[in-house]
Amino acid sequence: FFFFKQKTAYEIIAGDWSSDVCSSDLFPSHDTLAYRGIDFEPIFNRSGSSLKGVLFRPLLSASSTEVLRYCMEGIDAIHYWQCSNRIIPLILPIKVTDLKIAACVDGLCDLILNSRLPIGLINIGFLHHQDIDNELTAAVTKLRRLGVLFHALQFDGNPNTIKLISQFQFEAVHLDVSHLRETSSLSGTQLIDQIHLLKKWSCKTYFSNVTFVRDNELAYQLGIDYCYGSLMLSPVNRHQIIHIQDSRIGKALFSIQTSK
Repeated sequence: FFFFKQKTAYEIIAGDWSSDVCSSDLFPSHDTLAYRGIDFEPIFNRSGSSLKGVLFRPLLSASSTEVLRYCMEGIDAIHYWQCSNRIIPLILPIKVTDLKIAACVDGLCDLILNSRLPIGLINIGFLHHQDIDNELTAAVTKLRRLGVLFHALQFDGNPNTIKLISQFQFEAVHLDVSHLRETSSLSGTQLIDQIHLLKKWSCKTYFSNVTFVRDNELAYQLGIDYCYGSLMLSPVNRHQIIHIQDSRIGKALFSIQTSK
């Protein structure tokens, strides 16, 4: 007997009709995936004392044909953590141009529905923000119905992004702290004003690229909720995520307190 494998959503988008293997052959086993990629960037509260989420970095530079494959890997990682009794939200960065592709959104919705994960564990981080149009509105509506939470990544004060956050009631905004190190500059002052506005909208705020101690100090001064970057902890593989409780700076602060 011969049978044809039903094509996965990402294969259809990629136009790949050459595969004649089962889906289990397309992806490495759980054990192989667990140790393979240093792809998961831990996110902590600003004190670094508690792991609050993870950013899946491969999607930051993924092409349109790779989006669904990486989303599948990310969702699989959430399941892997659940099996180890760790309930950890994951942020999947996706370009707005890809979210405007109906086939991509439909494939993503299928992945989320089939995952049967609790609401709040799958978060989509919007990249390269553009004007709001019918395609984007339709995508956001579909994903919101499935309980997906929205983050605005790489926020730089762009009016299109502010409109996006306001209209679709984003849960969180991520700011690159390097843009705020010179708080006396015009751009730094404007971003600080916008942080205060975002907090009035009940948006959670994140600092990315936290590299220096003064970055963490600035997070305290501005009331930033969460931080990630090399000062907190460098990216790790998905198995290492299971064993993370606090950040590098959190461990240092704990050592200082216990030694007093």
